[in-house]
Amino acid sequence: MSPTHGAPFRGFRDDEESPFFCAAGLTPEETWNISIDRLAQLLAELGPVAKSGAIEMSPGLLCSWHGTIFGELFPQDAGHMRGFRDGQAEHVYFGVHDRGYRGTTPRELRRRLEKICKQFNTDAARIRASSSADTFDAAATATRLYVKILRAHPFVDGNLRAGYVALNIGLLTVGLDTVEFADLYLHDELLDVAFVGRNDPYRPLAEHIAEIVGKPGKP
Repeated sequence: MSPTHGAPFRGFRDDEESPFFCAAGLTPEETWNISIDRLAQLLAELGPVAKSGAIEMSPGLLCSWHGTIFGELFPQDAGHMRGFRDGQAEHVYFGVHDRGYRGTTPRELRRRLEKICKQFNTDAARIRASSSADTFDAAATATRLYVKILRAHPFVDGNLRAGYVALNIGLLTVGLDTVEFADLYLHDELLDVAFVGRNDPYRPLAEHIAEIVGKPGKP
């Protein structure tokens, strides 16, 4: 896996109000690019392990990936799920296109992530054990993991980058290739559909991912 993986996000920057907008002693551009470099290196290191099926998703693993990407940039928040600070719950609000969302409440966050990870691990084990695994089923399994992590929004910031690692490791775990999103507007549009949660919401994004990895799945 190339260490340049994650290049589609090069053009992005965090908004000025973002907690991860700018690390101490760096410009916003330097801050963003360092995080992308670390994301790419992390994927390069994890890729062979994921292909062997040796990785099981867990809240602790997600936190460790977040910590690797942001640890030197934002040590106070890197690798830590949202919780309570100064007696106040750390809530997050985020938007996709024109729709706004609120992340899972801190009191329920760990339990929610454990459920998400358990579902993926169970489905991934079934897919890996099958001699005739359905490609769309595999893509949908990794897509569902990705969407649910982003919908829970476990961290005060950097959720898309950590979730992108989880998506690609999930794809490798179920026997598919990694994905890069050349059209980020379309990615956000399909993610917004998945967040709504009605009428098979993960399917459009899963089909898009299956197409990108070069293995169109069965409908």
